[in-house]
Amino acid sequence: TVSIVEAGVSEVNAFEWSSQLRYVQEESDIRCKMISASLPYGYEYLGVQGRLVVTPLTDRCYRTLMSALQLDLGGAPEGPAGTGKTETTKDMGCTLGKYVVVTNCSDQMDYRIMGNILKGLAQSGCWGCFDEFNRLLPDQLSEISQQIQLIQFALKARQPQVELLGVTVKVDSNAGIFVTMNPAGKGYGGRSKLPDNLKALFRAIAMSAPDNELIAEVMMYSEGFTHAKELGSKLVAVFKLSAQLLSPQQHYDWGLRSLKTVLRVAGQLVYAEKKKVGGKAIPRAAEESAVIKALRINTLSKLTYSDTEAFNALIGDVFPGASVQDITYDEIEAAIRAVLAKEGLQPLELQVKKMLQFYEATQQRMGVVIVGPSGSGKTVICQVLRQALQSLGRRIPTYTMNPKAMPREQLLGKMDHDTREWADGVLTASSRKVVKEDADVRSWIMCDGDIDPEWIESLNSVLDDNHLLTMPSGERIQFGPNVNFIFETHDLKFASPATVTRMGMIFLSEESTEVECIVQSWLPPPPPPPPAPQ
Repeated sequence: TVSIVEAGVSEVNAFEWSSQLRYVQEESDIRCKMISASLPYGYEYLGVQGRLVVTPLTDRCYRTLMSALQLDLGGAPEGPAGTGKTETTKDMGCTLGKYVVVTNCSDQMDYRIMGNILKGLAQSGCWGCFDEFNRLLPDQLSEISQQIQLIQFALKARQPQVELLGVTVKVDSNAGIFVTMNPAGKGYGGRSKLPDNLKALFRAIAMSAPDNELIAEVMMYSEGFTHAKELGSKLVAVFKLSAQLLSPQQHYDWGLRSLKTVLRVAGQLVYAEKKKVGGKAIPRAAEESAVIKALRINTLSKLTYSDTEAFNALIGDVFPGASVQDITYDEIEAAIRAVLAKEGLQPLELQVKKMLQFYEATQQRMGVVIVGPSGSGKTVICQVLRQALQSLGRRIPTYTMNPKAMPREQLLGKMDHDTREWADGVLTASSRKVVKEDADVRSWIMCDGDIDPEWIESLNSVLDDNHLLTMPSGERIQFGPNVNFIFETHDLKFASPATVTRMGMIFLSEESTEVECIVQSWLPPPPPPPPAPQ
């Protein structure tokens, strides 16, 4: 709206107006129009869903996708992790009243599995979004391109049916096919370039860096902040300066996903402060304090020992004179100290902070990585926090496995290529159990060992906002907010940026423990003093 007013638009044919997505009633139908594209509204009931912040990058993506659909082609957003490729496709489907089916592709999926999914999309009229599409094997992509080409040809010719895998199926004219991809190479393992005959079926969209300042400002206004513009720009400045000034580490992420987590926590803190004063507006200092608390609880957990001091100084420079405090969990901290005393462990303050940071990470992220060398206390942090929460009356069933101790088929399941029968793996069997638990039961699926792109990339749609495990059999497991995937590993040198950006990080180093604590825990307690003579 601001851009239209600033451009002084006064004609219906002006580009600034025609490039806006708008709804137009034509006779008894609602049409969605954008530039030269005109598509029917889908009338799909999707419930009350959150919407994306509209940025110039979102507008460009919308324009390209709408033009592709007008020509009965597909859309292919491509770019680095955390730029909103899948979410933009889903949000556009919500805008047009279409149901979007997200599928996380893996190299276990062949042309027959993909053909079954495409048959369902063609008949139902849903949109299909194939995430990490270039993880499919190159020898399967050519056959899959033939199937997609048959569907698109039927849509262009307005044919009522099409033959796929030897079966004739109906074609709904509302069907759409989209693929999202990370760039091949550049640290993203297991990805290949698409063949030319497949590229011709999709309109490519380069998803570059999103407008973080605009996103932060709008999200903070929606969370109830009054001084969102100023605080949002300062928060983004902290992320930019941290990426430039702190040491480069494999597990650091200063992108949009980390920013959204901080904004979400800050919104919860502001809501709690407003509730104390009866819903009235709170002063700027209180809002600033909430932002700093959220920033510290979500960032200090992943910083190295040397970077922690630099980050604290950075906060002091960006937020001069602000009170620097941490979020407190008095009840949980008391339970943690009681468990430490019961187990005969020393209450090291840094480890207690890491446990509280780990608890906060499990509340905000589905996937949490505890990374650090052997003997730094990774397993003890999980065990002590679990016992502390159980002492407060919470149920936490845990399923522990070592993914590198077994073949991938045994971990994630296997499809028999002859009989087409599916056999569950260790992780998929545990997933079926946790989704059956009550909503007040928080389940932990713990993966202890190296993180390898060979198997962790299959969990990408689980660890992002979709919370969805798609198996090569076509079955889908939808997780609720009461499930956490926890990974213990000594480093993340083999993990791709697509994995790192989806995780909450708890970093432990040799400075996290003290030799004196180990000695004090293993030494027998001193004998009691002898009774005083009477």
